[in-house]
Amino acid sequence: MTFRVGLTGGIGSGKSAAAAHFAQLGADVIDTDAIAHALTAPGGAGMPPIVARFGPAMAAADGSLDRSQMRELAFSDPEARHALEGILHPMIRTEVDRQIAGCRALYVVVVVPLLVESGGYRDRVERVVVVDCLPETQIARV
Repeated sequence: MTFRVGLTGGIGSGKSAAAAHFAQLGADVIDTDAIAHALTAPGGAGMPPIVARFGPAMAAADGSLDRSQMRELAFSDPEARHALEGILHPMIRTEVDRQIAGCRALYVVVVVPLLVESGGYRDRVERVVVVDCLPETQIARV
């Protein structure tokens, strides 16, 4: 059986570097940011419901999510942010479950930037690892 570890931390804290180290040690790594990007790429499963909810202006010319426009809307309108999360988070969790089921390594590391805040992940992992660093380091990295 695969032991599941949730990996979380703030922006620029070093989650990707930590995940890469776990991968070098033989762990399977599932990155929820990568899943979200795939869902909002051209032809991604997340795009039709996003366009249906927010309109065609949220799609870039190539059919991917217009990230800058969505970011502006989500930060200015909490209801819009919740609606976006309501579309993407269930899809991301479903894909995480699918990938976990396919893991054969002894350990799987699920990288979730908002593991505690977004809900639904704590019950998918046995342990949580938090990556942290000095705020100055985060600012320099971002």
